[in-house]
Parts: sequence; C-alpha cells; structure tokens
Amino acid sequence: MKILLVNPPSSFLLRSFNEISLPDIPLNLAYIAAILEADGHFVRIIDMNVIKTKEGLMQRLDEANFEIIGFTSTTPIITSCFRTIKILKRRFPRSKIILGGWHASAIPVETMQSCSEIDFIVKGEGEHTVRELVHAIEYGAGFEKIQGIVYRNSASKPVENEDRPLINNLDTLPYPARHLLPLEDYKKMGFYTVGGYFKKDLYLCSIQTSRGCTGKCIFCADSVIHRGTCRFRSVDGVIDEIKHMIKKYGIRIFFIIDANFLGSPVRVKHLCERIIEEKLKIIWGCTGRVDSVSEDMLRLMKTAGCIRISYGIESGSPRVLKLMNKKITIAQIRRAVKITKEAGIHVYIYFVYGMPGETLEDVNMSKQLLMELKPNFVTHSIATPYPGTKLYDNVLREGLLKDVSWEYFNYPFNYVIETPHVRQVFKLQRKILRDFYTSPFFLVDSIKNLKSIYHFGFYIKALLNLLTLSFYVRYPEK
Repeated sequence: MKILLVNPPSSFLLRSFNEISLPDIPLNLAYIAAILEADGHFVRIIDMNVIKTKEGLMQRLDEANFEIIGFTSTTPIITSCFRTIKILKRRFPRSKIILGGWHASAIPVETMQSCSEIDFIVKGEGEHTVRELVHAIEYGAGFEKIQGIVYRNSASKPVENEDRPLINNLDTLPYPARHLLPLEDYKKMGFYTVGGYFKKDLYLCSIQTSRGCTGKCIFCADSVIHRGTCRFRSVDGVIDEIKHMIKKYGIRIFFIIDANFLGSPVRVKHLCERIIEEKLKIIWGCTGRVDSVSEDMLRLMKTAGCIRISYGIESGSPRVLKLMNKKITIAQIRRAVKITKEAGIHVYIYFVYGMPGETLEDVNMSKQLLMELKPNFVTHSIATPYPGTKLYDNVLREGLLKDVSWEYFNYPFNYVIETPHVRQVFKLQRKILRDFYTSPFFLVDSIKNLKSIYHFGFYIKALLNLLTLSFYVRYPEK
C-alpha cells in the first residue's frame, strides 16, 4: 500500500523554541516506516516543521495517491494536527487516517470524537499495532482483535480495544528509516543544538537506546506510552546502529533521546567503553537525572564524545521538588552540575514554574540556585497538565484547570492552571531568564568559548528568538 506518515507543524512558539534547543526529529515515525517498508509497502515521511513553502509540500504530496495517512502528535500541537488531517483528507478523500502519539494514547476516545476524519487511533507503541492495522485495511479484515487501537464501528462510534503489551526486546526492531527523513534540513538547523559543535559540516540525528523511565514526576507523560517501565537495548545493538548511521548517512552528531539515559550507570559505562574501543569519533548529548552520575562515569562519557547533558532540575525549592515527586535533593543537584562541569561537559538544565502550591518565595529560590549553578544553558517552562499525568488528574479534581483549547497547553509559554500568583510567576520567569542570559558570567563564558562564526550566529539567533517569544507569552484571561 501507499502510506504517508506526517509530523504535523508545531506552533510558531515551539518552532522558535526548537531552533535554540534541538530539532524535533520524528524518530517514532521512522521506526514505523521501517516496519512498513519491511512488509513491502511504499512509505514516505513528511516533517512539516522543515517544509518552507506550499509548493514544497505539494511536491511531496504528489509522489503517490496515498491510501493510508498516519500522524503523530503531542498535546501542544494536537489542534494543528487536526487542521492538517482535515487538509490532507480533502487532498486524499479515500485515504484512511491513523493518529498515534502521547495525546491520542492518553485520551483516545475523546481524541477520535474531536476529529471526525480520524478512522483509527493507535495507543502506545505503534510498530506492531500499525503493522497489523495496515494488514487488516489492505485485506479487508476485521479490527475487533487488533490490540492497541480505537476504531469506528458501522455507526461511526469509537470502539476501544484492549491495550497491546509493550515490546520486551527492543533489539528485534529494525533501525529507523532515516533515509525517509529530511537529514539535510536537520543538518542546516541542528548544527549547534547538541551544545558544543558549531559548524555545518556534520549531519545530526537522534538515537534511542532505551524506552521509558521509572521516575514518577507528576507532570511527565512518559508513562502514558511506557507505563512506568524502562527497557534497554543491548549495547551491541546500539553500537551497530551508530556504525550504520556513520557509514550510510555520514551522521557524526547524535542526541540520545532516552527519557533517562543515565538510569543504568553500568550500561552507560559499557557503552562508552565500546565507543572508545571502536574509535567511532562521534559527538553526542543526552538527558539524565542528577542522582545517577559519578565522577568516573562522567569522565568516561567525555572521552567517548559526550559534550552535553540535560538535567531536569525543575526547582530550587525542596518543598516544590517534593510536590513534583522528583525524589532528588538540592545537594544532589549541586553535586551533579559541579562534577559534570569539571568533566568538561556542557550542562543544560530545565526549570518548571507554576506548580500548584508554589509560592513566589519558591520561585526566587529557583533563581538563586540557577545563578549559583551557572550552567551553560537553561530552559524555563510553565507547569502544564498533560492528559495522562498525575498533575492533570490533580488539577481536574481540584478545579484548577482553565477551560481553554489544547493549543494553550504549550509548555514553555502558556499557563492553563489557575493559581493565585500566575501573573507574578510569568513576570518572574521572564525576568529570571533575561537576568541569566545577560549576566556577566554567561556573557564572559560565551565569548571565551566561541568556536566559529556559526557559534556567534547561534547566540544572535537565540537572543532574537528569546525576545520574540517573550512577546508571545499569553496570560490567562481574568
């Protein structure tokens, strides 16, 4: 069959944010595409975040008369996804529309009811479910026994099937179909975003070495898909994929998109030793928890090519960390940032403001910790209650959730939780961000570490984007 997989366009706000953080590469669609290609289907991927013109989009759509169109979407872009579904359904009226991703997995029936053009919802991991669903569509079979889907019955009413078990052995999956991704576009927009390489001569792509996280932070939607588990690929499998990416695509810059790559220090050590032994000469970044690192592990990671670690610190207030169920301490935060910097690895930290129960004093404690830690980069977000999270359940139960469109669930820039200090938090958030990026420390450190004209260009672009984003922050209505 002729199948099109679509990464819908993000809002202007999220695109601007990604330009100064990391390109949003739809690796999930590439995994599904690989499964479908192995079954003999004609597959194409369109990432609408890198298509610049209507003519460029039409050229891609004219490649085939697509019979199935699949979409993925998170909550912040679900409204944009619905609009895109309607447009492509008009272009391919006989096509079957499939939607997956975090938002649809969290509230599948409600999502289907919100968009009449959707024929199927895929819940959770999509690889095996989509394979079975496409087979059923192709041969006119029934949908009643396909695990992990919602479909419409003869009366067009949603019918939800039982969940599909998680994939136990991730090594059984094929490598993502990266040849279907716009690698040239990611190269142009992503040369600076891993945090330490500032030229345009190397390709960048993401890689997944594990799925899921055992943490239970109340604002995180990871458990919607991965159900509170963490499954690891074998080190051999990861090394083989890295070699494949180098040989076939010339990719030398990687961002490991695991929710908690550092969760198994023994495995990290083994992987880094193999990268060094194989002399792969790659550059990479990852995310991790501050309670998972040690001096020896960080030094080994640096030798293996790691140049950036992103830590979810979230708050400088022990009380708020407890509200978030982060299960980390300020002492662990200080130690992790210190030893990471000593290892020569860039530190990128995340803060979240506006949790129910947070006070202005808590916000100021976060600012004090930020200025003390002096990371290389920082991102500030507003607490957003995504469907499927404990935070979502809490604010619904307590009547704190604003009655607004899903497009307002735009985590860095909008606020949908009613709290007494919402406007003051917004103002403080922007002031803290401005104070950090205009601080003598950051300016001196940036100048001292300039690597190229592209590096300088990155700082200019980041400054302009941050200024632009500050004007687009939308306050809740009174």
